[in-house]
This record gives sequence, structure tokens and C-alpha cells, in this order.
Amino acid sequence: MRVSTGRAFASAIRMLSTVPVPPLPSPAVDRSALFARKFRGVNGALAGRDGLLAYTIADMDLQAPQPIIDAVTAVAASGIYGYTDPSDQLTDDLLSRLTNVYGCAEPRAEWLRWQPGLLPGLNHAVRATCRAAEADAVAIATPIYPPFLAAPVNNDARRLLVPLRAEVAGGALRHELDLGALEDALALPSTRLLMWCQPHNPSGRCWSAEEMAEVARLCVQHDVVLLSDEVWGEMPLEPEAVPFVSALSLLDDVEGLRDKLIVLTSPSKCFNIATTNIATAIIPNASLRRRFAACGRDAAEVTPFGYAAAAAAYGDAECEAWRQRMVAYVKANRDYAAAVLRECPGVATTMPEASYLLWIDATAALPADAPSAETFFLDEANVWLSAGESFGAEGGGYVRMNLACSRETLAAGLERMRAALVRAQK
Repeated sequence: MRVSTGRAFASAIRMLSTVPVPPLPSPAVDRSALFARKFRGVNGALAGRDGLLAYTIADMDLQAPQPIIDAVTAVAASGIYGYTDPSDQLTDDLLSRLTNVYGCAEPRAEWLRWQPGLLPGLNHAVRATCRAAEADAVAIATPIYPPFLAAPVNNDARRLLVPLRAEVAGGALRHELDLGALEDALALPSTRLLMWCQPHNPSGRCWSAEEMAEVARLCVQHDVVLLSDEVWGEMPLEPEAVPFVSALSLLDDVEGLRDKLIVLTSPSKCFNIATTNIATAIIPNASLRRRFAACGRDAAEVTPFGYAAAAAAYGDAECEAWRQRMVAYVKANRDYAAAVLRECPGVATTMPEASYLLWIDATAALPADAPSAETFFLDEANVWLSAGESFGAEGGGYVRMNLACSRETLAAGLERMRAALVRAQK
């Protein structure tokens, strides 16, 4: 298949270049010399590679909001790094956020279980619901963020993979639920947990209120705990047209849900503070909360840096203003990247409704001898993207691209990718 190389492509790029780019919310940083994992590869395999452009791990190449920088700096300057609890103000601010952003009518402080990041919560949820001796199972809709796939394996549970339906039309890729297949998985007597992602990583879907209610209803009907990872709910890109709907907003609408629900969230992705290592599990049912806590006794402590960063993110008005600027910038990058890639015949992309992650299907554009899209773009363009296989995608033609960078960095990577496809088709 020939890739667009001539006037049509050049005209499209010129048109895109005339669209105003929103201002960066904060300075972009060249992280290639800062031991950033996205530039070093798995086990450092790409360390020192000249000219590599990386769009992999889900963190930003933008400085965090200034109030967060100030809060973390103040903790560092105090010289006190001992065991710390969340302040009453932080708890109040999070409860207000659960009401105003997550739509939870009456969240309670006792529902909260602070975590040193989201990944421990995924694993603790499996331990709290599944018994290895009984061969209990975890249902997971794929493709999905790779730690979802690892958590059952880590804890001696079985995985039940339920593929989402991928629909492609005119270069637009969209994922839909297969409710019949999902119900079949939930109805199995061995299924104890559904690991869910709302908004979805990597497709960027914001599941609708109707879809979320049906998923919740099926879990209750089949006595399955619903774990809803909602970290990307902090950054819907078009909230008026496609709002974020939290499972917490359904507690009064789906009878029995409050006894079957674990919600995970964090300011980590939206405010670019991933390694301050703070997240929260929200668990309305006391018995389930006790089991979750007991299964998480091996977790590390949340550091005072994490609590300080979260307090600034949730409580400082400038952080909210920064979030709005960041969303506008990412949305513009999304529109630009999707338009450029869809000019390459055989390439389809999602149009994410939340997050800064673009899911790309390059299957039909790759040369026949390409081992995978990740390898092709790394070898032929010196561009590193997240491999679709790690998300449970089959065929090797999928990659995920991180858009949380400057427009200049994004444009450079897209041009390299397009040029690599052009050379491969000559």
C-alpha cells in the first residue's frame, strides 16, 4: 500500500500548521539526559541511543504546576521525612473532589484507603477477592494497561480476557463494549473480580453513563467485585460532549453496587506527579475495605512528598487553572497527531476522549516483513512507542503514543514515522 507522499500530504500539513497552538501550561523539559525511563528502554536497553524520540511511558515532558513544586520543595527543606498521615484538609479536599468531579453524592472519609501508587491497589484488589486454591478468576477487557494483565498472574488468579470490539472507518479507530462476552465471563462461578478502566487506557474511551451502569449491574447480578481504575477521569478532553462518568456516581442508581465497588484514583497522571507515589482506593463497603487493607499490609508508606503534592493538586486554584491549560494543549496535540497519521493510508488512530494517549493501528501500513509496529518505528524512525502486544493486542500492528509533550517534539516524531512508512513502501 502506498503512503501519501506528495501534494495532498504537504497541503494537509500546511493547513494543520496554521491552526493556533494553545500555550504550554508550563515549560517543556528535555528529559533525555535525566535518566527518564522513557528514553532508556526496558532494563536500560536504549540508554545512550543518539537522537531517540520517545513517546512511551505515561508521564509528561512538562513541569508540574508551580504550587506542587513549591509544596514538595517545602517538604524537602524541612528536613523531616518521617512517617506521615494525610492532613484533615487534604481529606476534605479529596472528598469535595469525589463529589464535584466523580459525582459521588455523599463520600465518607472512612471509605478512603491511601496507597503508594495505583499499582499496589490493583494487586491488593485481586488478593482481596480471589483465592488461589479455588482457581478464582479476574475478568479484564482488552486491550488494557499492562499492569492489569499482570496483577492476576502476580497473585495466582486466572485471567479471563474479554476483547473490546475495534471498529475502523476512514482512519478512525474506536472501541466498543461486547456486553454479551462480558456477561459470559462474569457469569462464570469462578469469576470474582472485574478489573475495569474508566476512562479507558489505551483507547481513550470515556464509557457513557449507560455503559457504566450496565457494567455495574452485571457485576452486582453475578456477585463480582468491580474494580474501576479512574485515574484518567481527571482529564477528559471534551467534558461537555463526552463527560467522565465515575462508578461512584452510580451508587444510588445501581442497587447493591456499594457492596461490590473499589475505585482507584490519583492526581499522578493529570498533574504529572507519578513518582510522588500517591493514590487512593475508595471502598464504600466496610467488609471489603477491611479485606483490601489486610491484603495491602506489605505496601510501602505514602511519603510526605506524596501528601504535599496531592494537597496542592486538589487544593490550590492555580493547579486547577494549570489542569485546564494542560487539557487544552493535549486536546490540540491529539487533533494534530490524529490528522497527520490518518494521512498515511493504512494507519488508523483513536480520537481519545480522555488522557494524553493515542492508540494507533498501523497493521495495514507496515511492510510484510516488519516484526511489529514498535520494532519498525524504533528501527526505521528512531521513535519509540509502547508496544501493543503488552496491552494484550494481537497481531503486532498496534502501538500507543504519548502526546504530553511540546508540539515541536510531537511534530518531529510524527514526521519521522511518516517518512519511515514512505521509505518502506518504495
